[in-house]
Amino acid sequence: MSDILQLPELTARVGSPPLPELVASSLREAVVKGRLRPGQRLPSEPGLAGQLGVSRATLRQALSILERDGLLVRQHGLGTFVSAVPPGLLRGGLAELTSTTELIRSQGYEPGAVGLRLRRRTVGRSIFEPFGLGPADEFLHISRTRTANGRPVIHCEEFLPAGLLPAELLPPGTEASGWSLYQSLAAAGVTPALANCVVVPIVAEEEIATRLQLEPGHPLLLLKQWHYAQGGQPVLYCENWHHSALLEFQIVRRA
Repeated sequence: MSDILQLPELTARVGSPPLPELVASSLREAVVKGRLRPGQRLPSEPGLAGQLGVSRATLRQALSILERDGLLVRQHGLGTFVSAVPPGLLRGGLAELTSTTELIRSQGYEPGAVGLRLRRRTVGRSIFEPFGLGPADEFLHISRTRTANGRPVIHCEEFLPAGLLPAELLPPGTEASGWSLYQSLAAAGVTPALANCVVVPIVAEEEIATRLQLEPGHPLLLLKQWHYAQGGQPVLYCENWHHSALLEFQIVRRA
């Protein structure tokens, strides 16, 4: 088991996610990359916590995260097992507000971007009105196609008021594949706290099909999302076209 997880990644740093999430991310990566196989039983909690150098309480929180996501199954009296996860499938919960970069990275893939383009422009009424702005107000329009291990998975069109991000927080060029909009917003003191998401099943038109390396007419999921800061003010509108053969979303429903 010691060579299954990338232990150095479990060291918490300033600004990094909480330790249980780091442990869960490392285990998730081991599942996605096949180092933990479907049906494989995990070591006992004391043994696994000792191998990872974390407390049992931290490990239990991490295992609960993965059980909630459907990656692990706990069987009373038998232990914790890896569930069957289709290889190469990115899974995300619609109830969780997370960046595309972190969604891709959490599944064990290297996030990237191609075709990045930034423009200052005016936009239509359906976008500027919810921001409380007018037709002459400029927006920053970010267009890019997100990749997982170099493979296109999501095409993004993102809009935010032009003055929201200072120039030093914008990507330095078209090859800035590691740039995260969420991280830049946080650095500017603007953290999305919630989002209203509308999911629309569509088929790929020619431009989107080309960007995602698909045939026109391929089924896609279009997510239209308004992001709001803690005080309720809108900070970001985006439209994301998801490659439905590589991504699925899950919603946990409880009685």
